Amino acid sequence: MLDKVQKNHYGFYELIEKPTAEKQKKDFEENYYQKGLSGSYAPQYTEEECLFLYRKIAQKEISIWKCMEGEKRKLSILDIGCGEGFLLDYFLKKGCQVRGIDFSRFGMESQNPHLLPYLYQGDCYEILQDLIEKEDLFDLVNMDATLDMVQNPARLLELIHKILKPDGLLCCKVANNYSDFQLRLLSGKTLTKEHWLDEEGHSWYFNKDGYLNFMDANGYECRDFYAEGLIEFSLLNELTNYYENPKTGKAAYWQKIRLENMWHEISPERTHEIMRQFGQMGLGRELVGIFRRKRS
Repeated sequence: MLDKVQKNHYGFYELIEKPTAEKQKKDFEENYYQKGLSGSYAPQYTEEECLFLYRKIAQKEISIWKCMEGEKRKLSILDIGCGEGFLLDYFLKKGCQVRGIDFSRFGMESQNPHLLPYLYQGDCYEILQDLIEKEDLFDLVNMDATLDMVQNPARLLELIHKILKPDGLLCCKVANNYSDFQLRLLSGKTLTKEHWLDEEGHSWYFNKDGYLNFMDANGYECRDFYAEGLIEFSLLNELTNYYENPKTGKAAYWQKIRLENMWHEISPERTHEIMRQFGQMGLGRELVGIFRRKRS
């Protein structure tokens, strides 16, 4: 194990042999949503799943306004890797100015076709460079499951730096991989292999410390940090270890959905605080950071 990745000086892991830019582009344009290469997206969602998706965005909004300077206002938002467009839909309904970038229009066309006029389809590096030349600036840039999949994450952060307003924020969610929790399960033989390893799509495998070190080194100050997706605790029980026994995966998934929906119904604010504590311990399937450009 750990023979296909290496730990870098930031403290997170990366593929030794990374997929080419051409292959990734083809997969994103033609296969990612269409052929179900992503485990996070579905052709259709139940009402319960939609509630979960929008409640996660609402919790993100709580964090954004805790970090945003000044009075609440209608924000200008760019979502890089906007996928099916749920975040854009949420903030558009609040009167915000929204734009999204994605290689493919398939996900948005399937779930939120009314948002297609707000989509820049194509390579995010090229589109961001064009926005820089036009001097377009944004209050908020969002990235979900994007930074860990691109060819050059440092270059992407450099470009984002140039389109953020002086008081603007970057909200960035990454998968939490090779975390201390996962490594403990591997060393204890609870897991027999690195089930999260995706040699075709993911070059970068962030954990809490490595992620924060990387963002700091690239000019971003962390303002808030929290976890999402409390599904991995199911791995501790041999009856619900969905990696080793995939038949239990659907039950573990629905447990996550219903548990976090219930918490949100009790209190969105307290749910966010719970997630902050898990994030600080490096737990959770995903890690979300709210960042601001460092000020000289």
